[in-house]
Amino acid sequence: MAKLTTSKWTKHKILRRMESLRTHLPDTAWLSDTTLWSMLDKYNQIIIKPTGSYGGHGVIRISKVETASYEIHNGAKRTLLIDKSAVSRYVRKKAGRNYIVQQRVHLATVKGRPFDLRVMVQRRPGGPWQVTGKLAKVAGRGYIVTNVRRSHGRVVSLPYALRHSEVGGMSAELTAKVNQVALKAARQLHPSYRWVKTMGVDMAIDKKGHVWIIEVNFAPMLELFLKLADKSTYRTIKSFHASRRKQNSLR
Repeated sequence: MAKLTTSKWTKHKILRRMESLRTHLPDTAWLSDTTLWSMLDKYNQIIIKPTGSYGGHGVIRISKVETASYEIHNGAKRTLLIDKSAVSRYVRKKAGRNYIVQQRVHLATVKGRPFDLRVMVQRRPGGPWQVTGKLAKVAGRGYIVTNVRRSHGRVVSLPYALRHSEVGGMSAELTAKVNQVALKAARQLHPSYRWVKTMGVDMAIDKKGHVWIIEVNFAPMLELFLKLADKSTYRTIKSFHASRRKQNSLR
């Protein structure tokens, strides 16, 4: 049997098999001219992105701003197009073959800038999945992506982000929900990717306090956690990696 791919699209399809996770997954489809317009008509704002890349590369937001006008937000650049054919041409030029289209989640903000979450879920050999760390990535000024390097954004603790956001009054409840959803995602993906012992679950909280799974990375950048003032989370995450390396050396 062919090895299962680790693309965003494949992992999304596995996650949505679990009924209790579906409400936490943005509506997502393989990008075509048909899905582009059906999703845009349904949600007014969509995200298109490559299914195999990371770090916010290639992410474009398209918004319907008037009856026949559309705003394209690519990086920090905004472009206004006045008809559907112009949008279709733009997408064909910018998007490759392996792209998905997704409903846009209206992210909660810190001082007007959107943020999302990196939640580390790990397991020691033979052990259960555990949430070992969480942080918030705040987008740089004018950007839609929260990737720190690409948008010149910053990393803050989850309590700080929640406290300074629209959903600050729900901090304890939301933190517990984030942990619960992240663990469900890891357990759902595990049977298909048994070799994986570390997952970086990129999540979001919208302006109404709903928790979303944006995507799951199997090779997340651990050094993001060094940007937090408290380095103990980074040490915990690294200790899980050390136990994995030890097991591999004993084989």
